[in-house]
Amino acid sequence: MYKWTMAGILGIACLLGVGVLFSEINNRQGEAKQQAAAPKMPEAPLNAQAAETIYKQSCIACHGTDLEGKVGPNLQKVGGKLTDQQLYKLVQNGKGGMPAFKSSLKDDEIANLARWLAEKK
Repeated sequence: MYKWTMAGILGIACLLGVGVLFSEINNRQGEAKQQAAAPKMPEAPLNAQAAETIYKQSCIACHGTDLEGKVGPNLQKVGGKLTDQQLYKLVQNGKGGMPAFKSSLKDDEIANLARWLAEKK
């Protein structure tokens, strides 16, 4: 009796594990499709002065005057953690407590800001 109970529990655990595995694979495929469909960062040269102006207008309240972080995280070395493309998507779409800026900033402005932040290493 004990062997059959343990075999049944093991069988159920295996089925649950396989179900979770297939669910995770499906989620990752959906994320990959979203990333492929996401808009690409516009090609434009970096204009540091314009990026600093945008930062002062839109970001300084949460990230501080010297990118040291206040309500938002420290951005002084963000370029060592995220690429310009990742920063572009983050500024454009927001994340967690950070708002999306795609409706208040132009794509070129977001791209310029992302390139400027990517240089902070």
